[in-house]
Amino acid sequence: MIAAIIRKEFISTLRDGRLLALGVSLLAIFIVYFLVSMHELQQLRQEKQSVGITAKEQWNTQSVKTPHAAAHYGIYVFKPDSPVAALDPGLRPFIGQSLWLEPHKRNLVRFNPSADQIAANRFGQATTSFVLNALLPLLIVALSFNSVSQERERGTLRMLHSLGIAAKPLVFGKLLGLLAAFTLVLSPALVVAIVVLNQNFTLSSDDVFRLIALLLLFLTYYAIFAALAIAASAYFQTSRITLFCLLGFWLASVFLAPRLGAVSAETLAPTPAAGQFWSAIKTDIAQGLDSDGNDEQRARAFEAKVLAQYGVSRKEDLPVGFVSLKRQNSDNYSERVHALHFDRLRDHFARQQHLTHLASWMGPSLSIRSLSMALSGMDLAHQRHFEDAAESYRHYFIDLTEDWDRERTHGTERSTQGEEADWRSVKDFDYKAPDIVFALKTAQLDFIVLIGWLVFALILLTLSAKRLTP
Repeated sequence: MIAAIIRKEFISTLRDGRLLALGVSLLAIFIVYFLVSMHELQQLRQEKQSVGITAKEQWNTQSVKTPHAAAHYGIYVFKPDSPVAALDPGLRPFIGQSLWLEPHKRNLVRFNPSADQIAANRFGQATTSFVLNALLPLLIVALSFNSVSQERERGTLRMLHSLGIAAKPLVFGKLLGLLAAFTLVLSPALVVAIVVLNQNFTLSSDDVFRLIALLLLFLTYYAIFAALAIAASAYFQTSRITLFCLLGFWLASVFLAPRLGAVSAETLAPTPAAGQFWSAIKTDIAQGLDSDGNDEQRARAFEAKVLAQYGVSRKEDLPVGFVSLKRQNSDNYSERVHALHFDRLRDHFARQQHLTHLASWMGPSLSIRSLSMALSGMDLAHQRHFEDAAESYRHYFIDLTEDWDRERTHGTERSTQGEEADWRSVKDFDYKAPDIVFALKTAQLDFIVLIGWLVFALILLTLSAKRLTP
């Protein structure tokens, strides 16, 4: 019985003029937005690669100078974007594009694209993710708001009831038939996206897995809207009331929930001011953490330790460069303080992200947006992974220059010099992005919320079937 209902609903949905008109329109919008996003991503990747090569070559061709002076020249590194980011740019417009690595200090990412946009653009961006998150659920609402109520109004529901067709197979058959027709209409867009991505980027196996996972999650997201729409159509007596309620839910889920979540997170866990953040780092370096002593006390203790280690009474008699040793010791402590405060700040951002889910009761859009960003590699967790890798690279090349300085001098000398061969020996920054397992682990809460909404929608659909009357 349910197979016949699915087939009938599938055919009638395909024949519906609304599906043809809205589906073709959204398909065209999706393709246009996707091509624009893909071109932007491709151009951005090329620019990052070009600027990265130029920056490294400028480092390599420095003049003869002391290794520490060369280290202060610094190196710029860039986070490579996954091809999946063409579907969802995530936080890219709001996070800096480059990271400058220099001695003594850990920097935040720079050059935030949104800072260069006009104010109006910050309220909403026309991207592929907007079509997937907002417009396609609206298409489902338009197709299914009268799936049951229309049959009640036409009297066909009474005929089905008289034939002994149970309400539960009827509503679930309508759900599966609608999703099958919806998937068929969407398939050209998916084919275009995969073909274009494969032609313009080299897709790794991890990229393919991310695309498949993203497809399955969006199908789950659309199934939630379809189930809720059919449940509402079965519960309310008229199509007009059903459409009004579904549009209200769509608006709340897609537009109100993200803003309410952001306000709630900022209210419950306000972001510290930038001046306060850097001032706290400076204070901890100067005064010390716990019982480490202040900067002067730590310097005296380190000097005594080095003199005892080499068995000399004066810094001038050391067989290695004391200036470099002292500077490296100071930098190690600074790195410890920076790591502590940066981790606290990023943990704070992660806590804010979790607090946004307080608004998830308004709809599943918050969870699918976070899942989409995670699988596209454009969320906070992936950004943190990149910054940690860049910080490790900073330690590597700063320590290397200090090694040259220490080994080529004696005592308190400052006469060591480095040449181009030294600068070229510093290996390139080779960042390896985490795999899909990392993405799914970081988005566990979002996945739980999405599945919770699916279960809730199916329960409502079951309850509406029990209350369905001709």
